[in-house]
Amino acid sequence: MQYCPDLDKYLKQLVVNGATKFPSVSSASWRMSTYKDCLKEIGDKSYGENLPANLAFLDLTNITNHLLPALVSLAKKEFKYTVNSEDIYNVCRLVRPGDVSEGYRGHFDSHLFTLVTPINIPNSKNIKDMGQLHYFPRTRAQPSNEIVNISGKIFFKKYNSENGFFKLSQKVERIIDSFQDYKPLLFVGNTTFHGNSPVDTLLLQNRMTILTHFFDISPRYGVGKIMRSLRSR
Repeated sequence: MQYCPDLDKYLKQLVVNGATKFPSVSSASWRMSTYKDCLKEIGDKSYGENLPANLAFLDLTNITNHLLPALVSLAKKEFKYTVNSEDIYNVCRLVRPGDVSEGYRGHFDSHLFTLVTPINIPNSKNIKDMGQLHYFPRTRAQPSNEIVNISGKIFFKKYNSENGFFKLSQKVERIIDSFQDYKPLLFVGNTTFHGNSPVDTLLLQNRMTILTHFFDISPRYGVGKIMRSLRSR
């Protein structure tokens, strides 16, 4: 990545810990222009899939030329998956003040790797719920097949509440990240249970992140592929 010259060090952390954080992009020249473009293109929605501004972001940050080939190699070497380098699912996530609909909806991703890049993060130290990401690295092992994957996703649905997140944190390490440091997060998506806090009405700014999902390793009949196909109809 443009903002991560020492990529090997961070990818080693990803393999060992299940997650890693890159250097801050707070002063990146592309951040505010990306925010404005995504805001214009997303309209009144909360999620924008493969927006033009989102796709441009991949090149602006050098993800396409730098991070992507490194992840292709990592997937094969460390995770034993041969992946398609074009299998990238891009999502702009916009949460407006007072949006509680996304609160504590924990899940595993269908993709092997997930990159969360903070684009616009409200700055407040006195408000509890600011859309923070709660993630539990290495919650489960790599699913051996799709039946194990689906049953695991169903099992962990019981933790989909604030209290559920707390109960799970008694068993698995939980990290709560506000992204106010503007450091992008890369984690192993299909083994990391994760979800966001709601966003309090007292916040005065939008919260925007760009989610870059790499390599859906589930079969064609996998839940993730089916859901994305339905959304794109």
